[in-house]
Amino acid sequence: MTESQFEPPDHVDNSLWLLVRRYARPHALRYVLAAIGTLIAQIPQRLPALVIGVALDAILLQDTPYALPLLPDGWIPETTTGQVQFTIGLLVAAYVLDGTMTWLAGRLEGTARLQTLHEIRVDAFDAVVGHERSFFDRHQTGDVMSVLNNDVSNMNRFGSNAYEGIRLSAQILVAFAFMLTIHVPLAALLALMPLLLIGLCQWYTTRVGPRYERVRESVGRVNSRLEDSIEGIATVKAFAREDAERDRLESASRSYLDRNWSVIRLRLVFSLASWVIVSGAFIGLFSLGAYLVLEGTPAWFGGSLTAGALLTFLMYSQSFYAPIRQLMLDVLDSYEDALASSKRITSVLEGDHPDRNEGRELTVLEGRLEYEDVSFTYEGADEETLTDVSFAAEPGSLVGVVGPTGAGKSTLTKLLFRFYEPDRGAIRIDGTDISDVSRRSLREHLGYVSQDPFLFYGTVRENIVYGVREFDTRADAPEIDHADVVAAAKLAGAHEFITDLEDGYDTQVGERGASLSGGQRQRIAIARALLKDPDVLVLDEATSHVDNETERQIQRSIDATAGEQTTIAIAHRLSTVRNADQILVVDDGEIVERGTHDELVEQDGLYADLWRVQVGDLEAVSEAFLERARARFGESAQRRVTEEIETTEEVSR
Repeated sequence: MTESQFEPPDHVDNSLWLLVRRYARPHALRYVLAAIGTLIAQIPQRLPALVIGVALDAILLQDTPYALPLLPDGWIPETTTGQVQFTIGLLVAAYVLDGTMTWLAGRLEGTARLQTLHEIRVDAFDAVVGHERSFFDRHQTGDVMSVLNNDVSNMNRFGSNAYEGIRLSAQILVAFAFMLTIHVPLAALLALMPLLLIGLCQWYTTRVGPRYERVRESVGRVNSRLEDSIEGIATVKAFAREDAERDRLESASRSYLDRNWSVIRLRLVFSLASWVIVSGAFIGLFSLGAYLVLEGTPAWFGGSLTAGALLTFLMYSQSFYAPIRQLMLDVLDSYEDALASSKRITSVLEGDHPDRNEGRELTVLEGRLEYEDVSFTYEGADEETLTDVSFAAEPGSLVGVVGPTGAGKSTLTKLLFRFYEPDRGAIRIDGTDISDVSRRSLREHLGYVSQDPFLFYGTVRENIVYGVREFDTRADAPEIDHADVVAAAKLAGAHEFITDLEDGYDTQVGERGASLSGGQRQRIAIARALLKDPDVLVLDEATSHVDNETERQIQRSIDATAGEQTTIAIAHRLSTVRNADQILVVDDGEIVERGTHDELVEQDGLYADLWRVQVGDLEAVSEAFLERARARFGESAQRRVTEEIETTEEVSR
């Protein structure tokens, strides 16, 4: 697994700003109103310091008259008591206005930010499921989950800090404006301090950005390790590999720890350096201000400075220094972290999503399926998996596909569903090349049951109707009659065991169907496919986890419904496809034999040997077949053939 799994396309210059433009812009009005409200709130927030400074000089020290900028003198009471009451009134009004504007701005920003993040998460998920199977071959599930969860959530942190950055910027501007009203030269000197911080920021961002990218990658690897270990817990325990899994997780977690610590170390240096600059500036400001108050202000350095004015100026300087430092520590830091996350999100959003391609709708009238000279090689493989495969399945027919493990049987169906595209050749349904239609339209006409079916967390009924209703909660979603669900379950041989469950069709199946046996999960998956009533039904070793009695029941159901849809049945148990209209024998990616069961047994080729093995007629197995087994399995070939015979349950003849 490489460290550059999620890289944005070349046309994306800045992933973060792409997300901002695409998802924040529709909510721009709320963001703008929130920013305006935040800016307005800074004015009453700064008033108390100014009022207290004036009151200190005019009421307590009685050095200067009570006067406030932009406030007519006629509004100010003449008596001391009146001025105290007036001061209290101003403070109350300032805090009420501050609280009101801050609440309104926070509400506007919060709703806009959460809606923005919601849209990013939904679109990112939509993009992930829009990718083809090759995408999931290249990326571990845990790493993909890290993008959808950790990286999108990281954008929420950035959004919150970005709003905080607007508030801090407004606070800096308003505080500086108030300081200018008190003493222009001191404010001008104070304005030089941010230049040092800007240089420090430049040094920090060039170093922390790449470190955050490595941290995001490490989070994905930790999630992948956790996902593998938890999902494979039965295998872990069966092989007593708990300690080994712990070591693998420890290694991934250690990498995350080391990379995260490298960010923390750099941030500590950055924090200390900015603290030294800000603290030094404040001490210098106090020293200069105290000197001017005690010794008097030179004429060339502006007007006089009183003790109250100095106190107010120092309070404003804290509202100037602290936000600048917080901007650098929190906002800038979260920006660099979010930039790393945005690259991973953008790589998913802007990648190639073949499921979204604009193709015409597929119309199926009969369901004739045709493969013409189809060849395919998996990415990174040295040899072709399929070579010049050609066959036709007539409407309503049952076509069995058999052959040794690894012969390419399942790949045939993956190409039919367009999980992968063939290198050469064409696949047609009713004469229409499936590459000319949209994938979604194609798959609406197909049904699929794998040898290891996936059940969703929910009830038995919800899993059976999934292929038709997809848990759709829309008002116009089609309602499925329970009688249809029962009919599909009966066809799949599932109704009897379902009714024996504690809650019948309303029984919770657990995570991935954990409360059911493998055979029960298989039959529910078959019922799900049959309820969909597809034009082409694919059974990929769908009876591999059921007993002989259930297999015979499913076989009768397949035979009974074969005339209603075209069925492709990949089978390890040859008895499953014994009554097929046509059986294809696949070996090393090629169709080496074809015909009915009786015809293939009569040909006395590979199929005949496979049949003899399954029915236990070891004496009649050809020497060529045994030699082939020895070439594949070595000296243990005879034992392996014998074991397969012993473990194969009695089949219907």
